[in-house]
Amino acid sequence: MMKKEAIKLLEDEGWTKADALRALEDVVFDADPDELVIRRAVSLFAGSELMKRQRLQAAQKGQATKKSKDIELKDKENKELEIKAKTLVSANKELIEVNDQLKKDNKDLKNIVDRIKLQIALDVKKLMHYEDSEIRKALAKWFKSIQG
Repeated sequence: MMKKEAIKLLEDEGWTKADALRALEDVVFDADPDELVIRRAVSLFAGSELMKRQRLQAAQKGQATKKSKDIELKDKENKELEIKAKTLVSANKELIEVNDQLKKDNKDLKNIVDRIKLQIALDVKKLMHYEDSEIRKALAKWFKSIQG
């Protein structure tokens, strides 16, 4: 049997071409081996290769499982972080709005206080025109105390 025929025989049985070539490396085709010699050679390869592949496959499966769990965990963490980020953005917008409203309220309050001070100053100025010096002294003292 020729090497090409042996490879074709193994491929017909479900072997890959690369595996067939590796299994047939030790076979001497110059001696024109028959099918029994080829089957013995490939059976030795198949046993050791099968065990080696099973171990490699188990290791790869373990790595794949670990990677998929890591990916799932990272996806979950990313989703949680996105939710937190959206919440923080919303809270930040709300705080900005509240801060702007407080600034406006503070400005309005300052204007009200300034108007009250002005009105008091005008009222005190009118009262200061009266003749009684005691009233004027008491009003001056009171006016200074409310000015802060």
